[in-house]
Parts: sequence; structure tokens; C-alpha cells
Amino acid sequence: MVVVVRNSNKRHRINERFIKKLAVEALLFLKNPLRCDELEVIFLSDASIRPINKRYKNKDRSTDVLSFDLGRLKEILISSDTALRNSKRFNSSFENELVLYVIHGILHLSGYDDGTILEKRRMSSKEDKVLRRLCKSENLSKVLMRP
Repeated sequence: MVVVVRNSNKRHRINERFIKKLAVEALLFLKNPLRCDELEVIFLSDASIRPINKRYKNKDRSTDVLSFDLGRLKEILISSDTALRNSKRFNSSFENELVLYVIHGILHLSGYDDGTILEKRRMSSKEDKVLRRLCKSENLSKVLMRP
């Protein structure tokens, strides 16, 4: 499978190669459940993700993560603006939020849902396991590009 990472939100410098590496490691840890030819992870602004959320989810607001299963292509759209805002809200780091959103998107594409309390718990538990695994092998501060 090919993993492509693009940062379309120029307000936040993101190390696309490192995100790709983390996505591949997460997929390997999960035993590659996506069954696709390509996974795209695209970082957007709140202003860019909002109309997509409205069109496909009927919610007229920005969101953190959107996942799309397009058959042999899977897409994860992430608002890095929301990640930064939520990192402050949840007393987390921006890097951890971005990685969490990548994992969250992969899990959605793998069949996990977070519509009910029970589903949220199950998904959150799996996110934590994957995040702990990635933190053991990588320094997540590499997520951001340093000037």
C-alpha cells in the first residue's frame, strides 16, 4: 500500500515524511486492516474542512477528522487548526493531537465507530494502544518541521 501525506494548511509546518512513517507503523501494528492500494492523509485548515463536513456529514462546522472509503483509495482529512486548538483545550501537545487524529482516521477506515458511548470507549482504548506503541518507537516531536 502507498501512503501519501500532504499538508495543505501552510499555517502549520508538518513533517510529511514522519507522518507517513507513523501511519505505516500504525497500520503494521493493526495488521494493515484497510485493504486498499493507497491511503492519503491530508492536513487542512478549519476553513477548508468545513464545507467538506457540511457536504458529506451535513454539519456546518469545522471538525477534527474526516475519513472517506473510496474503494481502493482511503482518505483521512485532518484540520491542523482544530488539532492546535484541541491541544490547548485538552492540555496535550500539538504533535500528539495530530498523531491521534491520524490513528483515529485509520481506525474509522478499519471499521471502528464512535457514535455511542460503548463505541467511543472501544475506539479510544484502541487509539491509546496504538499511540503507546508509536511513542515507544518514535519521538513524536518530529511531527513538526522546525525552521
